[in-house]
This record gives sequence, C-alpha cells and structure tokens, in this order.
Amino acid sequence: MSTPTRSIALAIAILLGGCATGASKADSADRAECRAYSRTLEHSVRMNGACFVAKGYTVVYSTTAGWVEVQSKAQPRQTAEVVGTDLKGCNDATTLLGYEGRAQFARCMDQRGYAVSAR
Repeated sequence: MSTPTRSIALAIAILLGGCATGASKADSADRAECRAYSRTLEHSVRMNGACFVAKGYTVVYSTTAGWVEVQSKAQPRQTAEVVGTDLKGCNDATTLLGYEGRAQFARCMDQRGYAVSAR
C-alpha cells in the first residue's frame, strides 16, 4: 500500500473511531442522567424508560399485555414526566392480554404521540 493510500486509510479509521466514541459518550451521559433522574422516584424503572423515550431513544417496555417497543413521534418530544404518565395511563387502560392487549396499548399511546411496536 502506498504512503498516500495508507494515510487516507488511517485518517478514515481515526474519523470512524472518533464518531463511534462520540456516540458512546453521549449514550453514557444519557444513561447516567436518566439513572440519576429516576433513582429517587417511586416507579424508577418506568421513569428511567420514560427519560430515555423523552431523549429520543426506543425503549423496550413491559405492559400488562407483554413487551413492546416505545418511541416518541411528537416534535418536540414530551418531557420524561409526561412520558411516564402516558406509559402508566395506557398500561392501566389496557384490559386485554397478549396480542390484543399490546394493540390496545399501542392505540392508546399512538393517540398521545408515540410509536409502539410489539416485541
């Protein structure tokens, strides 16, 4: 490999490595912030997930009907407090089990500005 080609390959490797590291640092910062936010709350697991949804992540959430993935589709995104209230409200309103229950939860969350898919 010639020197210019080697230099370009090295530069690309450094740039790509830097991008991956930057995303990882942002994810770590978000994890720490959400953990600190939810630590003292009564429903810390739900509120930790709500914090991540409020930051734009897709979160796996356990409903009474099974596991679903939840993501905010509202712009601007809702606050963690609003997301937590919506998760609890729709979970409490879900009266069916299994697939039908997850669909019921998804319809409730859709009306509140979230995308939900069954796991």
